Amino acid sequence: MIPKPNIFSREGKFKQSWDAFVLLMTVVAAIETPLRLVLQLPVEGALLIVDSFIMGTFLIDMVLNFLTPVRVNDQLVTSRKGIALKYLKGWFILDLLSIFPWTLFFGASWGGVKLLRLLRLAHIATFMQKIAKANIINASLLRMFILAFWVALFAHWAACGWIALGAGNIGPEWHAEKNLLYLRSFYWAVTTIATIGYGDVTPVTPQQTMFAIVIEIMGAGLYGYVIAIFAGLISNLDAARKKFTEQIDEINTFMRFRHIPQVLQNQIRDYYDYMWESRRGHNESHVLADLPHSLKLKVSIFINQAMLEKVPIFEGAGEALVKELVLNLKPTILTPRDYVFQAGDEGDSMYFISSGQVEIVSADGKTVFATLAAGSYFGEMALLLSQPRSASARALGYVDLYSLEKNTFDRILEKFPSFQEHLHELATQRQSGNKK
Repeated sequence: MIPKPNIFSREGKFKQSWDAFVLLMTVVAAIETPLRLVLQLPVEGALLIVDSFIMGTFLIDMVLNFLTPVRVNDQLVTSRKGIALKYLKGWFILDLLSIFPWTLFFGASWGGVKLLRLLRLAHIATFMQKIAKANIINASLLRMFILAFWVALFAHWAACGWIALGAGNIGPEWHAEKNLLYLRSFYWAVTTIATIGYGDVTPVTPQQTMFAIVIEIMGAGLYGYVIAIFAGLISNLDAARKKFTEQIDEINTFMRFRHIPQVLQNQIRDYYDYMWESRRGHNESHVLADLPHSLKLKVSIFINQAMLEKVPIFEGAGEALVKELVLNLKPTILTPRDYVFQAGDEGDSMYFISSGQVEIVSADGKTVFATLAAGSYFGEMALLLSQPRSASARALGYVDLYSLEKNTFDRILEKFPSFQEHLHELATQRQSGNKK
């Protein structure tokens, strides 16, 4: 019995790589096909190989589309029947027209046979949407690239149309070499579309005149549209930076209005500079607050689970407990010389250093007991014992850390009584001689 082919994952590397390859072949066909037709190049040798390769690629792609899951009403359809019905009602007709052997019915001389391949250009919009969702490239840069691509392709087609109509008053010296004829025609197309035509290449026949009028009208509209789009895209290339700059301007205005001392103004600006360099001005808590619980949990686990696993008192904690803990870690930023806590303060939290360094110092701040770097933790005994701090913790520079409050921790432990008993035993063992 012949095994049935597997269903390909929509998000798998193979399918994504294949889609990119098919897109490349589609672009090649969009460039090569009209150019070959107007220059009347024979389909032989290398061109025959390229032509056959493109057709084979499109045919294989049709087969793979019957084996790739699709989304219907936000539901992923993986059954063969469901996939086939969706494809047959969607892209199948266009794909079939692009590879159907029309030459058997109309002969190889009919140019429309080759031009039908261009129907697959409709797939480009879908593929570009996938790139945008995957965040492979900045959205503004992607839009600029797509716009530049369509403008260049339109100019290419206009040049091919100009050649098909006789290429106007281009001299015989240009017609002698086909590559020079295309170069001159492409020059005419670009200058006409960009509305900067110099009048050195002009129409001669009525057909050429009508074609030139159409290209000029379309070019004028396209030129204005491109200028407007590019101006907007360039201003939005870095939306985060723009938003952050506006925020800084607002803060500067406030500080001047309230006559904030210059030294304090500099400290505030340094803080925002650090915020931009370390996290592009985003507040982690605000970003995660808008996510649904399931996604917030996944992101929090990805960011914080490794830190928690390094803490000895959490060894043996179950997955459910770890999930509760990571959701309740609070991010904090310390400026240079800020105290996390001071000797004598009530121990109500423990801390995890994400970046920067923290000194554990004496009550007077003169003696340094230890210097903790990124990945370290301190103050853990505050979660086990309610007692005053015996030392102070001070930031050496800017420090990103996460805090876990004792009240929150105790509330979480009520859901896990067995682990709570384990911690009480650990607290009893470590109480003697603990200096934190």
